[in-house]
Amino acid sequence: MPKRNLPDPFEIDKVRFQDCFTAPSLRHFVVLMTGWILTVGTHTVSQVILTVEAHESEHFASLYRFLSRARWEPDRVAAEVFLFMVETLFATATELILVIDDTLNNHVGKKICGAGFQHDGAAPKGGKKIGYGVCFVIIGLAVRLPGISDRVFCLPYAARLWWPKNSKVSPQGISYKTKPELALDLIKLTRSWVGPGITLRVVIDGGYSNSTLVKGRPANVHITGKVRKDGVLYAPLAPYNGSPRRGRPRKKGTELPKPAQMFNYTLTDWEALLIPLYGKETMLLVRQFQAVWYRVGGNEVLSIVLIRDPDGDYPDTVLFDTDVNARDEETINRFSHRWSIEITNRETKHLLGSADPQCRCENSVSRAPLMAYWSYCLVVLWFVNQFHRGKDFLFTRVPWYPKKNISFSDMLAAARRSRFSQRVLVERGTERNKPKITPARSPRPPGCQERAKL
Repeated sequence: MPKRNLPDPFEIDKVRFQDCFTAPSLRHFVVLMTGWILTVGTHTVSQVILTVEAHESEHFASLYRFLSRARWEPDRVAAEVFLFMVETLFATATELILVIDDTLNNHVGKKICGAGFQHDGAAPKGGKKIGYGVCFVIIGLAVRLPGISDRVFCLPYAARLWWPKNSKVSPQGISYKTKPELALDLIKLTRSWVGPGITLRVVIDGGYSNSTLVKGRPANVHITGKVRKDGVLYAPLAPYNGSPRRGRPRKKGTELPKPAQMFNYTLTDWEALLIPLYGKETMLLVRQFQAVWYRVGGNEVLSIVLIRDPDGDYPDTVLFDTDVNARDEETINRFSHRWSIEITNRETKHLLGSADPQCRCENSVSRAPLMAYWSYCLVVLWFVNQFHRGKDFLFTRVPWYPKKNISFSDMLAAARRSRFSQRVLVERGTERNKPKITPARSPRPPGCQERAKL
């Protein structure tokens, strides 16, 4: 029986993935990535196989073994995806903005590796912020797409599995690490991929604003995060020009009022700042100063920014930046990019099914969600390349929703539509040149026939 031809990938052939896989594994990778993009609805591995009809060209078990037993390193694939994004979107950039966060993929089962009860940040408001499943620490590249959308897209390219200590099935041969430690591993991994002339600016939330990241970060990496309102800050140590004193020299200056107290001071010197925030112009009251957050950064001097919204739409916030030369507007703009990874987590789950695969073993649990994250990146890159070539995309527009920006769902629909048109609008040829397609036959009768015999 002649085998069907495998579908062409979306921008996968332009990335040097042949250095990451053997020839059979590379073929399986291309099939799964293409099927992940084309699959509509639940993204289980079996549904992905059926979408691209890969079971008619080879045994379906080989695709399952690709996730569970094949010898390939996800970090090498993540490096190729990351470098491809940098070459396409930041060819001449001198700094890159990275965003780190974690997400919980809800699963039910006692034998799932790394599963357990843990914090669920995506839980509905008013309910319990606890869920059962597997957690991933994700790092993504924040990008803007001029002419396509005004929002910031976060392209996730690497992730680490985190599991609670009381998990019933824990990964074997891997030492336990906290979420900030896993985030630091991802930062060091990304730092090893780029040259020394590129500065990495990492944006984190309050849960990762600790000494693990601030003190342990590699060179030429700056971190923008959130300061607790009850955090203890100190003034920078002034240079001492007097005679030497006995005893250990001081490491920090005098203690400053807590940020919560600074917001209540009537004599606080606020500066009005009009800044584009989350898609609209917003007037904020800002105060910037330098301080030492000894518990987090040790003796390092940080740039502290107090932010107050006079209209009350946003709560009082305190930010820090390890780059003391950064302006307050730059720090606020950079921290606003953090919300992009929340949108990415929602889109990868709802549109690409990153939490749908029903995997249990260690390799499959950690590899399957990466297929959704890499698919997200490749769809955006594919759309950007098509857009720059002058491709005219047709989007459904309704009179009650004057849509101006192109969302990821539009990009995904365009990618699927292009595949559909290629499969339907084929060149007409003679019957002699057309390949013979024989549908696969199941060795067992369908379930409806079995039920009919009862």
